[in-house]
Amino acid sequence: MKNIRNIALAAHVDAGKTTLTERLLFETGAIRAQGSVDKGTAKTDDLSVEKRRGISVRSALTSTEINGVTVNIIDTPGHADFISQVERALFAVDGIVVLVSAVDGVQTNTEIILDAVSRLKKPCVIFINKADRDVADIQRVYSEIKDIFPKAALYSSVLEELAETDEECLEAFVSSETLPDGLLREKVAKYTKSLDIAPVFSGSALTGDGVADLAKAIVDFLPSPEENDGETGGYIYAVSHDKANGRAAYTRIYSGTLSVRQQISVNGAEYKVSMIKKPVFGKMTDTQTLYPGEVGAVYGFSDAKTGDVAGSAKHIPFAAGSRETEQALMMTAVSATDGTDILKLKAALSELAAEEPMMDLIWEPISKSLNIKVFGAIQTEVLRDIIFERFGIATQFGAMNVIYKETPSREGTGFDAYTMPKPCWAVLKFRITPLERGSGVRYKCSAPPDHLSYRYRKQVEESIKASIAQGPRGWEVTDMEIDLIDGEDHPIHTHPLDFTVATPLALADGFRNTGTTLLEPYIHARFTLHADHYGRLLSDIIRMRGEPGEPVRRKDTIFIEADIPAATSLDYSAQFASFTSGKGVMSATFSGYRVCPEPEGKTMPRRGVDPLDRSKYILAARHALSGTVFEAV
Repeated sequence: MKNIRNIALAAHVDAGKTTLTERLLFETGAIRAQGSVDKGTAKTDDLSVEKRRGISVRSALTSTEINGVTVNIIDTPGHADFISQVERALFAVDGIVVLVSAVDGVQTNTEIILDAVSRLKKPCVIFINKADRDVADIQRVYSEIKDIFPKAALYSSVLEELAETDEECLEAFVSSETLPDGLLREKVAKYTKSLDIAPVFSGSALTGDGVADLAKAIVDFLPSPEENDGETGGYIYAVSHDKANGRAAYTRIYSGTLSVRQQISVNGAEYKVSMIKKPVFGKMTDTQTLYPGEVGAVYGFSDAKTGDVAGSAKHIPFAAGSRETEQALMMTAVSATDGTDILKLKAALSELAAEEPMMDLIWEPISKSLNIKVFGAIQTEVLRDIIFERFGIATQFGAMNVIYKETPSREGTGFDAYTMPKPCWAVLKFRITPLERGSGVRYKCSAPPDHLSYRYRKQVEESIKASIAQGPRGWEVTDMEIDLIDGEDHPIHTHPLDFTVATPLALADGFRNTGTTLLEPYIHARFTLHADHYGRLLSDIIRMRGEPGEPVRRKDTIFIEADIPAATSLDYSAQFASFTSGKGVMSATFSGYRVCPEPEGKTMPRRGVDPLDRSKYILAARHALSGTVFEAV
């Protein structure tokens, strides 16, 4: 696979990723004319909403050839509302090109992406774009990059950077000599692939200046995919709808091969591959087989979702324990405004949720209400357009509500004996232990081996996620260990679904015993502003219950960071821009959940039947009431 490079282009919105993709395709002869984002003619912006708005809202796959090497390019969305798509694209590639605007510098998504690059341990090349602009300041932007990503090294002075790591480079630097270009590039390639440096180039995607150097760096400095034989294993990093062929699962093959008519398991279900397309020199072309290291659109996975693994996960490096870059911090209700039946709208949103699982559709069948978790207003505007264009349904979205969470206040146990009305028999006892913030949910089973059959233990484990989706305050319960310490089944009366009913009953009893503490999401904000506006900013941070750090002053400019509750700062970027006359810079990233003061938080009305209303819940679970219990799609 030495003749393949799989790369993602990632950056903050408007940094020029799509324009760079177009320029790379044009410079290498894959397209005859460079498309325009503003005119809606960019090759990778094929959705009508992308053409109309001039932004990328989903990852797009294309390919070209550079110096005899096939380069598969995933052009990722730049807006913060679509950041989860970016990380999945980063999972699927071997190297990353991060763009930073020479005008705007390091922005919110730049920080998030560079953090993901470090966390995922991906080799990276950085391109400072828009260097042709009159107000471009490459040195300032490079300094901003170094502040948050210290291993970045300007290629024009890379020998000095390598002198700190490589003895041969140190000798050349001290003696004021230069290494032969071929040897220097070998050194840069070595240390880029080992994650010791990230070479930085500059230029303009619009004019083409510096793009040839970047193209050569992609081939020379970023790694080729590993060759893994054996059982087929692929990662589905994106899912889209193809009007002619149905669901397209964009898949990176890590091991074995994937061929048309091949049967393969995806998320526990068996599918038969009906068609495969892969990028070939700027076009998606039919192919019979994807080999290790190749990327393509696979058809036939009718229910596959973004993030699924096709086949074996053995050679997929992030298959265990991967996490998203960001979390959706807001929830909004969705309804049809044209009289469309709610179930038809639910089906449409379910299909879209497969393409973007972080959207997290929540359906409450008794009240027939739909809610979705989203990243921001831009995402809902785009969703409104897509729903109308694809499904012909006019929709409206409710007010944005911050998503709180709950955590057990103390250790406790939960118990339920679901043995009536027969036939049923499922007895469970859990120990619930609080964990530190950011731990998530850990599950284990220490029940005596002879008390509960293995197949029922599995049923309990699979029921945990839905059972903790709503705690006593209506929010997801997190940061805890759930230990199944005892249980009992019956040789005649037990059905596996009995444990699906008993698990939420026992956990609800547990949360009643432990009590829960409300958690609220925080953002970590960075501010750059004139000293004259510092007093107003500091006052605002305190008013928002934020925690300011120590300010740094450079002449008349103040740099300060702060941790602020998301609930109090949702609209603050607009206020900040207003009182700084648009000259201040604010960037913000999700920084985790913290305990929320009781008077400040909100509870969420229960969706569906409360397990604490035990009799009613059992009836609902057994379909004896109209509708069913709460269901998360």
